[in-house]
Amino acid sequence: MSADFWAVLLGIGSAAIIGWRRNWAFGTLAADSIWVEVVHAHTDSHWQYAPWLIPAAAVLLLALKAGGRVHWSPLVAWGAVYTAWVVLVALVHHASGDLNYAAGVPVVMATGLWALPRVHQEAGGRPWHQLLMVLAGATALLSLAAGVAAVKFHQGFPVPVGSHTLLAWQWPFANKNTLGFLTAFGVPAAAILLVEGTERPRWLWWAAGILSVMGLALSYSRTGWIAAAVGVLVVAAVVFGRRGVLWVLGGAAAALGLVTAKTGLHRLLALFKHGLSGRTLLWRAALSVARSHWLFGVGPGQSPGAMAPYVPRAYVGLTPSNGPLETLVEVGIVGLLLWAAVVAAAIAAAWQRATSVRHFGLWLALLVAGLVEQLAESSFLGGISFEDYLFLAVVAVVLCWPPATPREAS
Repeated sequence: MSADFWAVLLGIGSAAIIGWRRNWAFGTLAADSIWVEVVHAHTDSHWQYAPWLIPAAAVLLLALKAGGRVHWSPLVAWGAVYTAWVVLVALVHHASGDLNYAAGVPVVMATGLWALPRVHQEAGGRPWHQLLMVLAGATALLSLAAGVAAVKFHQGFPVPVGSHTLLAWQWPFANKNTLGFLTAFGVPAAAILLVEGTERPRWLWWAAGILSVMGLALSYSRTGWIAAAVGVLVVAAVVFGRRGVLWVLGGAAAALGLVTAKTGLHRLLALFKHGLSGRTLLWRAALSVARSHWLFGVGPGQSPGAMAPYVPRAYVGLTPSNGPLETLVEVGIVGLLLWAAVVAAAIAAAWQRATSVRHFGLWLALLVAGLVEQLAESSFLGGISFEDYLFLAVVAVVLCWPPATPREAS
């Protein structure tokens, strides 16, 4: 059967789960944002978004029916302004891709910033830990699948290692950096679950963490390596202080030494240089486009076409590989300022409360890891696939949801 059929079936199944257990809504949508990217690797039709949009519609309906007092925050107002700007830009350019964003971004913002908090407030549950478990569990599962695909079925991305060529883990994604992006969230999430020790059995999260680290290492996603290391470093600093930072730095040095010994310093530096040279070329092209379209951008999702005249043929069709630059190119300076404002607000809020509430220090780890990854990979705040949605979900957890209970804040 086609990928479209399975996408719709997954969407209907997720909506049924939310209708049965409302307090699973947050974790279900987080998981579905990951499966959207899996489906995207096999189909480019509009049905690829069904796994997220169908359950999102169920959440919106439940929120409209929910009673009781709603916790409002400035983030809801920010979401309304950001959404209005994206829709305005999309209507100004009125390309078919723009109109998809004009319809999709309002649904994502309304669901993530208003409907999910309202549904969970009525149904109860622990959405904070749901996100952690989804990130750690999905990363482990997909890392295992990528490993089996590479070892047994020879599916992956060829990477020169020493005198050999290894297949970087990437299946079922279309790109190894997509798996790297996911592990940048999943590895710190597994670390948080282990140090908190509230979710049982602990051996399960040890296994998830080990599989996620393997997926991270063998994806050969250099930005994923850096982002995950930064996230784990923040977790160690929050929980163990200076001693934890030294442990992580020592472990990172040992891992780097092992990779260098296996790959060879020359080849390892060549891998980093190749990735950086390609990205800097894309960044220069994006800045060239942004100078000509600084106010309204070129339209959501239209950066590859706009950048095509500025890049070699091998890079035609690629996005800027930088979240802030993609925002600037596609929705202009106003969109970039709105992006910067919400990211800065979330990091500042988590930082200020981290000293008194460890809960927020741990969320800071995911925020920083996601931000580091976005600086070298493409993302668009308000999108449905996990590269876009999961970062918004973490921002919403910090800024939009009601304060944590004493158990969650301990």
